[in-house]
Amino acid sequence: MDRKVVSICRDCNAPIYLYSLAKDRKHQRPCFGHEYCSNLENPPERFCKNVSWLCENCYRSTAESAIHENNDCKSKSNQIESRYANLLELEKRIETLEGHCKACPDLVQRATNAEANGSASQQKAAHASILNRRVLIPIAAIALSIILIGLLLFTERSGNKGSLQGIPVNATLESRPNSLLLISRDEWSAQTEPEGMQKLQLPIERIIIAHISTAQCENRVQCDARVRGMQAFHIHSNGWGDIGYNFLIGGDGLVYEGRGWYNQGAHTTGYNGNSICIAFIGTFNVEVPTEKDLKAAQLLIDEGVRLGVLTGNYRLYGARQLTATESPGKALYSIIMKWPHWSRSI
Repeated sequence: MDRKVVSICRDCNAPIYLYSLAKDRKHQRPCFGHEYCSNLENPPERFCKNVSWLCENCYRSTAESAIHENNDCKSKSNQIESRYANLLELEKRIETLEGHCKACPDLVQRATNAEANGSASQQKAAHASILNRRVLIPIAAIALSIILIGLLLFTERSGNKGSLQGIPVNATLESRPNSLLLISRDEWSAQTEPEGMQKLQLPIERIIIAHISTAQCENRVQCDARVRGMQAFHIHSNGWGDIGYNFLIGGDGLVYEGRGWYNQGAHTTGYNGNSICIAFIGTFNVEVPTEKDLKAAQLLIDEGVRLGVLTGNYRLYGARQLTATESPGKALYSIIMKWPHWSRSI
């Protein structure tokens, strides 16, 4: 073993060797130092066999050096062991990676198979969707055709019954020659007819023409509103229970049912029980009704004769002839005076 000098004794200047301090120890002191130094705590012990004692200063310095070198050796040993453990861990990881690499082809094959199965499922779903569309579209077309046919049949039946419910309320109705366009109470949303209405004694020999002193109307929306407003006025302001006129003539040749053919009106005092009153919607002191409106009034009178409500030799009057009023207006009155059944005598 090399005799490495680690220190020099301060007392005797003798060398102190490391290997001597690294061996056996007795009395917790380093052995096999130099035996020439006499600066010892226990000089008698210097004669012990195989024991030679250092001085205290030499002991401290050499012991610390030995401890440091021993620690360095232990540290290097620990580093080697740690590196060896790291190498073992690295080898395990390499083995694990090799196992994964071997399993990769199986995973790739599984992914490929799954993708192929998914594509097949999507193709089947798309094919089923196309089939569903091919089935549903004809069914929807048939259902739509049935609905349209039903609407046409309903409209045709309503027309055969003389109803105007299939026609928009704001539409302009084209009246055919010699055809009567009659709007029933239900169609213009009249209030319910009161019970106990007095009936006319048929047949009737007198027709009275009047106007209602409002603005004229030109379509269903306006005329319906005028008639409903007049009914409300007669009920709530005059206390008559219903609209006072038997019939009203609106714009565009429309005829509105008031109290109708069989109920007494409330229009001309003293003549309500033996007359039918036809009122034009509007004020006709200067302006005159349209030709359609005048024709509608004449068609309505002809219908009353046909039904037997009016006598064939009925007499026609303006309301102004029977009571103190400007109705039916000077312009309209001048027209009805030219009708065949107008009568000057009361």
